[in-house]
Amino acid sequence: MNIKSPSLNKRRSRRLRKKLRIGEFKEEGFEIDFKFKAGVTSEEKLDVLMKFITEAIENRNLAFGGGENGFVTRTGRSSTTEEDRQAVRSWLQSCSAIEQVQVHPNQNAWYGWVE
Repeated sequence: MNIKSPSLNKRRSRRLRKKLRIGEFKEEGFEIDFKFKAGVTSEEKLDVLMKFITEAIENRNLAFGGGENGFVTRTGRSSTTEEDRQAVRSWLQSCSAIEQVQVHPNQNAWYGWVE
């Protein structure tokens, strides 16, 4: 299923643009993919994910959905920044239990997804 952004060519009120999260109210986030090293137990993986959420996500007022691949957004109504992407990348790369990290560019958090 492809979720398309509502047309920006159509005139919409400020209230409706905000409700649809389009135009000046567009919100962006980014995808991450990482891989644990071989031999890391499920308990260690859970511990790393909990530390990741506490130290890299919540400390920057971000939200994360997923596991070894997921999506990062900002809490509230705003977009992630390049500094957010770099901080998340740095945290993941510094973790000794993780061997491969990929942080994707910002993209629309609400529209354009292919299921």
